[in-house]
Amino acid sequence: FFIFNKFILNTQKIIFILLSLYMYFFYFINTNIFNDIINYRFKNKIPSKEELSSFATYMSLNKTVNKNNMFPVVMKEEKEEPLIIQKENPIIYIYNTHDTEKYNSIFISDYSIIPDVKIASHILKDHLNDLGINSYVEERSIKTYLNKHKLSYSGSYEASRTYLLDSKKKNNYEYYIDIHRDSAKYNKTLWKKDNKKYARIMFVLTTKHKNYKENKKFVNELNNMINKKYTGLSRGIYVRNDVIFNQDISDKAILIELGGVDNTLEEINNTLEVFSKIFSEFINEEKK
Repeated sequence: FFIFNKFILNTQKIIFILLSLYMYFFYFINTNIFNDIINYRFKNKIPSKEELSSFATYMSLNKTVNKNNMFPVVMKEEKEEPLIIQKENPIIYIYNTHDTEKYNSIFISDYSIIPDVKIASHILKDHLNDLGINSYVEERSIKTYLNKHKLSYSGSYEASRTYLLDSKKKNNYEYYIDIHRDSAKYNKTLWKKDNKKYARIMFVLTTKHKNYKENKKFVNELNNMINKKYTGLSRGIYVRNDVIFNQDISDKAILIELGGVDNTLEEINNTLEVFSKIFSEFINEEKK
């Protein structure tokens, strides 16, 4: 009995040591590497929220570190030639009416960075930029507006509309994309193709304003283009008649439900890479 107890105690010690080593390697070492790369990348300066979000996004999406510059490099297929020429001013305004909607927190939540629709907007911007399309992501906080004007969460569209119209005065955008995250569960928001996972998207269209037919034509075209090449990625078009969703400000304004609560940032990235190609093809066709 004494020998058996001693064996149990020794086994527990070994397990404890192994767990301690595991925690040291995956927490302390990874944290130090992450911090070292941040310091190198930003030269010991405090990065902005946008820079840090983009950086953390790259770190989270199965990237490798380039030893020459200590910065994550996206392992993509060979880049295609840009479909259109890069413009000096952005032609796409990307914003988030519900900018606190979050996704599954894997990896980057360890660094107090929670994946949300704002980060998704920056990912879309990066993919569009790779294709030669300049875009702008709205950084102003919806909550700040609501607090300032003593509005509830239902006033979010008033807030995003105010920011949108203010930004529109400074630049003549051609397209407006409001990115949301759906509340649907994983079995409805996950799509797989060739062993690769994607977050499904759904377009939301309002019929509450008199010019909705132009928006409908725009959304139908995008949805058809997605279904033609990536059947199943789109969940279709959800029509509403109770909220305008800021779609009356342009006949090229859309609202996208991008994934759901259980989708990971990697799945969001995969979808946005596909969506950006479809969108660039649409723009290219319009320019002809």
